[in-house]
Amino acid sequence: MEDRPDNTLHNADIEWQDSGAPWSREYGDVYFSREGGMEETRHVFLEANALESRWRERDRPGARFTIAELGFGTGLNFLSCWRLWQQTACRHLRLHFISCEKHPLSLDALQRALAAWPELERYRDALLDAYPEHVPGYHRLLLQLPGDAQPVTLDLYYGDAETLLRAQSNRQSRIDAWFLDGFTPARNPALWSDSMLETLAGLSHKGTTLSSYSVTGRVVRKLEELDFMVERRKGFGHKRHMLFAESQAESAVEARRTRSPKSPTATVIGAGLAGSTVAWSLARRGYRVTVLEQEDRPATGASGNPQAILQCRLNRIPDALWQFNLLSFLYAARFYDHLQTTAGMDIEWHRCGVLTLQSAYQNTRKATTPDSHAHYPQQVLRFVSAAEGSRLCGLTLEEGGLFLADGGWLNPVRLCQGLLSHPGIELRTSCPVSAMERRDGSWDLLDAQGELLQRSDQVVIANSHTARQFPVTADYPVLPLRGQISFLPADESSRKQQTVICGRSYLAPVNGEQQHCLGASYVKDRMDTALSAAEHEQVIAGVLPDIRELAARAPEATPGRAALRGRSGDFVPLAGPVPDPDAWRSVYGGAQHLGRNSVPLRPELLPGLYMTVGHGSHGMASCPLLGEHIAALISGEASPLTEQITGLVHPWRFIARRMRKARKTGGDPM
Repeated sequence: MEDRPDNTLHNADIEWQDSGAPWSREYGDVYFSREGGMEETRHVFLEANALESRWRERDRPGARFTIAELGFGTGLNFLSCWRLWQQTACRHLRLHFISCEKHPLSLDALQRALAAWPELERYRDALLDAYPEHVPGYHRLLLQLPGDAQPVTLDLYYGDAETLLRAQSNRQSRIDAWFLDGFTPARNPALWSDSMLETLAGLSHKGTTLSSYSVTGRVVRKLEELDFMVERRKGFGHKRHMLFAESQAESAVEARRTRSPKSPTATVIGAGLAGSTVAWSLARRGYRVTVLEQEDRPATGASGNPQAILQCRLNRIPDALWQFNLLSFLYAARFYDHLQTTAGMDIEWHRCGVLTLQSAYQNTRKATTPDSHAHYPQQVLRFVSAAEGSRLCGLTLEEGGLFLADGGWLNPVRLCQGLLSHPGIELRTSCPVSAMERRDGSWDLLDAQGELLQRSDQVVIANSHTARQFPVTADYPVLPLRGQISFLPADESSRKQQTVICGRSYLAPVNGEQQHCLGASYVKDRMDTALSAAEHEQVIAGVLPDIRELAARAPEATPGRAALRGRSGDFVPLAGPVPDPDAWRSVYGGAQHLGRNSVPLRPELLPGLYMTVGHGSHGMASCPLLGEHIAALISGEASPLTEQITGLVHPWRFIARRMRKARKTGGDPM
């Protein structure tokens, strides 16, 4: 039986005191000191960990500083830390803040609690704008204000803190400073247990610091046992003491960290959505990235449509795949918000919502009902009647469906162009890679004549189904799937459309060219991109009757566009390090240890080689988060994916399945 993520997340049960401060009914404790919450944060966490001086010392290209916190609460510690980081004005240092919260405050409660500190208004508003829906798991937020050299990365871990910290998929990542700010050990013992402290120690390195208002003797003794140097320092307010600790243990991971290159480089093969997002994620980490594109411009394949739809791939069971699809979608919506509003990137992003009609499911065995997707938060996905759907979308509907409030559409060509314009990225077009060879610790990328195009320590394959041209990735099932869209000129009535409408075909609202994009066909075993009248009729047949009438009035030669998507064999992207196709037999001679939906043990990997392909028709949702995942693996920082979700997308899963099958049949897995 597959382990399922806990999807029973509950908001904090708050009682408001006369002073306006929040008080937890569940834990019977305050969220911050009555004597001054911000002053306590400054004394116990910011100053005790000497953050400002450590940041200045580490301010160099490619550097980062990672803080992890137990108990996000009102976000006061994070906002105060962010403000100090901005005031420190580091030119290169990136701040990565991880915070665990089992019972997050609702958006309204968070806004009310933070209203007490007007000096944090700018930071508070940015957090509130990006505050994620309360879905269990990892939520990555990119937060940036004018004057910030680059965004702060905030990872909110919703759920049990120890479970989620242990679930971190990148075993190379380490924390630089810990904020222990949960409710008191007497009222919330889980956050102060021996196993929790062991987890913190395992994620630390020599020089990692830790601070807390609590100096409980058991906690002090356990930290000393875990090779922390522990001090009792002057406390804040009425508390006589606070705790400070520093790890004395140096691990093999830390030794490797100190030998990281000063000017890291990477090469990405492919300039579509998958390649552009991973290149941007690497560039913002200080990598000098070269993108090699075989065509004469970026986004010429499936990423080249004038309108692309962001929607969530829905699952009827709240399992790990549900969690991956939902968290990817939510991150993508925040990511596009960040690019357009904060980074000023003109990508024509419209968070207008996506309405999927009941008729969209007529070819499936189960029709959607008001209760069929009750495991999604109502703020994310809800069932609407025909009347409410008509009001939301601006057109008359005869049926209801599922409304995805954070969905929408954007221009993927502009998105790729904007991402690739990062100053740390060099785009080389008309540069097809025909082969790659491992030589002297690097990868040589060669053209059809065997001439060297690029030498790189880190390579990411992001060229869709053509990834199968390389022997190292030839066995992975990334299948070309033709899709054709149609363009229809808008009329007075169709311009009223406010949301994306999905029936058997999708209908996007009018764009800047005063036309609608309709799509898309799904055709196997056809590799050309010539327009098909039959596919056009298929697309038109799947939209609203009024739009079919509009199409009937349009010129006979209605324009459109056809391209090839790359879909994986199990409809889940392949993203992560590439296993060595020649080494797995000697390492895994049998299949008895293979898990169902996780990366079994540790496959032998090709050093410095990664892939992100097979996103199919949902690349708008999956590419941004998986770009962050791969960049985190390369740079040695905490991934936005848990270990379980990493197993879902890891390329090794296909080898593991073949091994299990071979074990049953006695055949050769490959």
